[in-house]
Amino acid sequence: MTEVVFLSSTQGYQMARVQEMVERLRADHPELKIEILGPDESGPVLAEHKLKFGPAVLVDGRIEFVGIPRYRMLVARVVGPKVTERTAGDKAVAKASAAPAPSGAAAPQASGTGSSG
Repeated sequence: MTEVVFLSSTQGYQMARVQEMVERLRADHPELKIEILGPDESGPVLAEHKLKFGPAVLVDGRIEFVGIPRYRMLVARVVGPKVTERTAGDKAVAKASAAPAPSGAAAPQASGTGSSG
């Protein structure tokens, strides 16, 4: 199970935004273990990771973000990117090119030797 720990700023800066992100992450990904450390608890952990201030985000004990990341970036780092047809890249192109042409479509014709006249 992936553990995500939100370290607070030692001054309590942006606590409402951190709380909002944690609630959304818990609702969307209940399989994650999510913890918020308050300003007093965050100080020693920040120092352990050679940071003087927060907020920061630890994923499985490693600093992944200093500051509060965008929600999509956090989710992509924690649970992996969501693969859609748009983000599949070459896989989607290969799938589209492998599809047979419609039965009524005319095959492209090669042009002759060039200009006529």
